[in-house]
Amino acid sequence: MIRAVLALGLPVTTAMAEANCSLKSCAEAEVIPVSPNTPDRRLLDPVSSVLPEHTRGTNPLGVSDVEWQARTEAAALHRALYLHGMGSDLAAQCVMHKIPGVDEWLMGEWGIYFEEQTASKMLKYDFEGNLVHLNGTKEVATAGRSNMGCIPIPPAIIKSRPDVQTVIHVHPISVMAVGGLKSGLLPLSQAAFFLHGQVSREDYDFTYEGSFEDSLSKGFAGGKRAMLLNHHGMYAVGRDAAEAFFVAKHVTQACDVQVKTLAMAGGNLDNVILPDPKMLEVQYKDMMLSTDYAYDGSREWPGLLRQLAREAPGYNA
Repeated sequence: MIRAVLALGLPVTTAMAEANCSLKSCAEAEVIPVSPNTPDRRLLDPVSSVLPEHTRGTNPLGVSDVEWQARTEAAALHRALYLHGMGSDLAAQCVMHKIPGVDEWLMGEWGIYFEEQTASKMLKYDFEGNLVHLNGTKEVATAGRSNMGCIPIPPAIIKSRPDVQTVIHVHPISVMAVGGLKSGLLPLSQAAFFLHGQVSREDYDFTYEGSFEDSLSKGFAGGKRAMLLNHHGMYAVGRDAAEAFFVAKHVTQACDVQVKTLAMAGGNLDNVILPDPKMLEVQYKDMMLSTDYAYDGSREWPGLLRQLAREAPGYNA
């Protein structure tokens, strides 16, 4: 869904002094809005994920237009992640997308691969962990159809960050690799520069016990856009599907570059050019306030939908 303009309450992100914050060390600095000065490409180049024949309540499931729009966006995300190399890790990953106006969210059925996901196949949940059927009845979600590890995620993040609509959890190989480094994500690429101070870190121990949900809430406080899970993968969030994809894409790109750079440097940081943190803060602010490039995914989303129409059609059925 296209977000409101800044004057109407566009959520903002926080520039941090540290390039890779831990939950304990993050300290809020100047609040910088994300790309408030660039035009929204979706207004200039409107491309809908909804087929014309599925508007005005005529969609295959007979759900509201708002829910069907959300379903097509969620399905589009699955296929876009697959096309861009972030959705090939069998069926263990998940995309979680809130339906606007209600405390319900969508997620793909466990076992449906990203490249075969469609709007009609998406499952609906409430914030209490119940599977919500099309007739409105509910049942407690179980591992038969639901990725139970992802069920607690939307309540933990969205309740503390109501500006977030979309949460992506994926396991790109380079992200898992960087998640195993003590240094975490380093500023070694432009992708890492625009994520300066926006990536938190979770000491994930391959369980969802204890304080994991609390860690998620804290990890995305202050407008954070992503979280690295030690040895595991990442969470990327967005105020809509376009932004969440943009963040996931560039976290992956930043990790790809880091893995290759450190390999060429023989693992020795003395052979690597690391920008001055103060310069990164200035660079980050300049990037976010640019009148040229948007760092919220809005410019790429119409083209991404056209790519899906060419290379992965059928997601919006």
